[in-house]
Amino acid sequence: MRILQVVHGFPPESIAGTERYCEAVVQCLLKRGHECAVLAGSGRNDTEATLAVSEQDGLLIARYRRAARRPYRWTDEYDADAERLVRRLLALVNPDVVHLHHWLHLTSNLAAICADLEIPVVITLHDVWTSCPRIYRMRPDDVFCEEPPATAPCLTCVERASWQGDGETVRALTLRREIVEAELALAEVVMVPSEAHRRLILTLLDLPDDRVTVLPHGTFAALTGRKDHEENGAFPQRPLQIGHWGYLMHLKGTHLILEAVHRLRDPSSVHVHLIGSIVEPEYQQRLQELACGISVQFHGAYRPADLQAFDLDLAVFASIASESYSFALDEALCLGLPVIVSDRGALPERIGGAGLTFRVGDPDDLAQRLQDILDTPQMLNTMRRQIQPEKFFSMERHIAMLEKTYEDAVQSAQPRREPGTPYLKLIAHIQQQVQEREAALAVLQSRFAESERMCDEKETRLQQAAQALTEKETRLQQAEQALESLRVELESLRVELENLRRTPLFKLQAVLTKRSPR
Repeated sequence: MRILQVVHGFPPESIAGTERYCEAVVQCLLKRGHECAVLAGSGRNDTEATLAVSEQDGLLIARYRRAARRPYRWTDEYDADAERLVRRLLALVNPDVVHLHHWLHLTSNLAAICADLEIPVVITLHDVWTSCPRIYRMRPDDVFCEEPPATAPCLTCVERASWQGDGETVRALTLRREIVEAELALAEVVMVPSEAHRRLILTLLDLPDDRVTVLPHGTFAALTGRKDHEENGAFPQRPLQIGHWGYLMHLKGTHLILEAVHRLRDPSSVHVHLIGSIVEPEYQQRLQELACGISVQFHGAYRPADLQAFDLDLAVFASIASESYSFALDEALCLGLPVIVSDRGALPERIGGAGLTFRVGDPDDLAQRLQDILDTPQMLNTMRRQIQPEKFFSMERHIAMLEKTYEDAVQSAQPRREPGTPYLKLIAHIQQQVQEREAALAVLQSRFAESERMCDEKETRLQQAAQALTEKETRLQQAEQALESLRVELESLRVELENLRRTPLFKLQAVLTKRSPR
């Protein structure tokens, strides 16, 4: 079977959970004799929109790079350049089925393109992008939005340019929702990796209950736990060794762990290992500040196999977003580590008795869970015994079910249907944008012309004032020169008078003047 995987990023350029899962699926399918290719988005731009095609271990990978002149915004999720290039790639690869993991960094009508070419599509929803232009449903104030994707809550939350008014934003949100609904309607199957994510998706999107199928990701972490934890573990003779890994970022709640340690009765009773890259410079500074006064070690970038070398007692994953699965949790459980997780998303339902939960976003509650373990160390052994690797959903089982999904999609694919993307609405929306931009531009041009006229008048008056000032300065200079001439002449007269006073004639005149009768 020829299968095209479509995802927003792909290793080694992008190595988050969805990308790693897609890579693992492709590798397994290749081993089972399928022909595979990958269409991926990219965070890189080019001078013109292009598909950068490469071969990686026998796998064809085409990465779409947007034109540098077109920065990515949620209002530009439909990309005509991407559609043109995607159609060209589909004609070249001619897949039997397309597995769509994400639209981000590509174009929002991928399922519609496939439907137009009579290629069946299956979709896996890895996050809540379909219901949120901000991707994770996290508002700017860090509040998780659980409202259905109506215009009202999104209008005050989405990013917009200064020239985008409420009317345009409302139309863009409505159009986005219609495109997403059309895309999901065109899929043969819509899958999610956990029951918790299924419940959330059904809450947020107008879908019937039987439209969304749970297919758990297979565990592909090649890690094994230590056998001597219970008998020879150093805790509580040493500080509790806490591990946290993945991308160290705000959404993953890394800061909450450090804030919780500060709230312990004795912060020196734990040592925190932060394993992974920090993607935001401001967040790095925040973590560095929180690390002051407590025992924290930053280990930097890692490969999953590196986790085996860390001597940890506990893993903590404090996500404030809603996790749909979490491969980091898989890795922790494969390592035999009990876990503490936030109580949002798939994490609490997946840990069973192998861990504890705390109120999402609450460092005080997390501190209490850590304090419970410090006060009762045997809790770790109790949770560790609840880890049952034999019950993990294996990658082999996952791929077998995925193959069956692909086969059913090919067999049940309907004859050519009208593409679900509302092209006429897209065109109308863009035309409306153009009209509003032109109207706004005309207003600005009028204001600019008036400002320019006023500036000209002010400049004329300024020139006149400058000329008058110049004339005054000239007259002042002339007056100063005249005054200086008078001073010179007066001084000359004084000298001359003094000389006259010294002459005999002057003295005789003075004597005669005194003797003359009154």
